[in-house]
Amino acid sequence: MIFIDRTSVETPEILKDGSEKLEKELKAAIEHYTDPEKRKKAYKFKVYSHAKVKEALIEMGKGKCAYCESDILATYVGDIEHFRPKGEIEELKATGNSKPCYYWLAADWENLLFSCRNCNQKSKQVTAFVDEAKSMGKMNQFPLFDESKRVRSHEDDIEEEEKVRLLLNPCIENPEDYFKYDIESGVIQPKKQKEFLKQRALSSIKVFALQRVPLVMEREKRAILISAQMQRVEEAFVNYNDFIDDPERSERFAKVLQREMETLQSFLEPTQEYLGLARQMIGHFMKKNFQVDINAA
Repeated sequence: MIFIDRTSVETPEILKDGSEKLEKELKAAIEHYTDPEKRKKAYKFKVYSHAKVKEALIEMGKGKCAYCESDILATYVGDIEHFRPKGEIEELKATGNSKPCYYWLAADWENLLFSCRNCNQKSKQVTAFVDEAKSMGKMNQFPLFDESKRVRSHEDDIEEEEKVRLLLNPCIENPEDYFKYDIESGVIQPKKQKEFLKQRALSSIKVFALQRVPLVMEREKRAILISAQMQRVEEAFVNYNDFIDDPERSERFAKVLQREMETLQSFLEPTQEYLGLARQMIGHFMKKNFQVDINAA
């Protein structure tokens, strides 16, 4: 996961305050879910699925899944994902009280993300270190550290629930503060931190299926490519230093070093997959070898 700047794109017109379609649907949804009989059936939301909404989400996320950072559009149209689910709450299914939930946020721009099928929808998936395939994917999951703070109505104050939210929101938290990567295997891990923050990282890994084997393997492949490129930079740097007193050769090796460095830096382009992994690897490399902090403004 990587931080996503929601302010990098403009809120779609249909989701802005004052939008006639938005206000009409919100009013109808509230009436539907405050009626004991009507709310037995799911309300059919439409506003959030407007084409302009998806276009904005794709632009905001650079065409990548907000959770796993995989490029989506080459193989799939992608999902408009509700961070807080609009259908029901998975964690409350056993109680028989899983509906309604977060219906007032179905077309809230702050609640929408662009996601791949494997992170968002339920399917049988094999994860690292576990041989048996299990049903994984976010779907209607939204775990809290304290269930008593769960918000169930549009009239409730969601701020108290926000304090105990377990899933990381890439538009609010910076996932780099929570995760680290094993570059030898591509496995994602929680950083050492306070218990609540660690639980946030672990819950996000589990709910978004970030340890699924194909994803781990893709991160491993990316780590191999980055490692190889870092080695090329090191070799170019050695060659440049070896001939520093030879103007002709040093100029030639300086150009090689610049080219190899630019190739390494290309892994940090916003459109690249697995930026969290790349930033960890390249950040450590640049600080160790060139005393450069890639996070410095």
